[in-house]
Amino acid sequence: MLKFLKYFSSLLLFILVLVFLYHQYSLNKEKKFLTSSIGQRVEVDGKQMNVYVAGNGPKTLVFLSGSGTSSPILDFKSLYSKLIKDYRVVVVEKFGYGFSDDWSKDRDLDTILSQTRKALQKADVKGPYVLLPHSMSGLEAMHWSASYPKEVEAIIGLDMSLPQAYDKYRPNRLLYKTLQFAANLGLSRWLYSPDKEIRSLSNGSLNPKEKSIYKALFYRRPLSNAIMKEAEEVKSNAKLVKQDKFPAIPYLLFVSNGQGTGFARKDWQDMSKDFAKDHKNVQLKSFDVPHYIHSYIPDELVKEIRKFLK
Repeated sequence: MLKFLKYFSSLLLFILVLVFLYHQYSLNKEKKFLTSSIGQRVEVDGKQMNVYVAGNGPKTLVFLSGSGTSSPILDFKSLYSKLIKDYRVVVVEKFGYGFSDDWSKDRDLDTILSQTRKALQKADVKGPYVLLPHSMSGLEAMHWSASYPKEVEAIIGLDMSLPQAYDKYRPNRLLYKTLQFAANLGLSRWLYSPDKEIRSLSNGSLNPKEKSIYKALFYRRPLSNAIMKEAEEVKSNAKLVKQDKFPAIPYLLFVSNGQGTGFARKDWQDMSKDFAKDHKNVQLKSFDVPHYIHSYIPDELVKEIRKFLK
């Protein structure tokens, strides 16, 4: 039995070494897709944040990605590409996302918001803004409107998370570190298929080069330090938002069927319904599609967004 365990351990170690070497070889090949960023990199708090700005129009739409999105700029393309003729569209890639640098310090909501605002200022994007947050970025958008009400004229939630979504959330640092180690080892290349799992890679919105860029970004940093810190601090960030007092700005909330959120459909949709009951000027639109709602029904969302912004 002891001999078998030694043999098995040696074989496993050998396989993991091969996986790691192949991962490093692939990362080196994929560098050609990341020689220049999509958008512009600006200095924020001593590091580089990436901001994509395009289009012209009377309103500025700022897209904020959900947790763990490897390439926010490409992930949102299916939606903003249909709005770019009539609006100024902006995608801010927070630290740890897309072409932005990583960040290993605190990810409390005030720090995240401060860095987003600094990035917009450095990119010469002035408010007021219409915020379009997906998932966890709903917390940042709500806190933004409460902290700087003159900067936010409306919020369009792309299946955005509300504070109560994190009431029962329990961060598991050991699990996060284990997943990060496995990803950095290269196991994500064998255990996860971006082409099948990431909707924006299969919905026809990206050309072949953009797909290669998206996958290169995913494999380079599938779980950044910043994303890990966000997950650890999201519960306290949600508590902070619960204490905020929100201005009477208009909301348009697109709500999914809950698939991909960890919640049952009714529980997920009820949170948005409760928010709409407690606040004025909230329009609610529910759809029978998964959490990355903008990647499934961009045409329907664009129609509603245009109507809302008139």
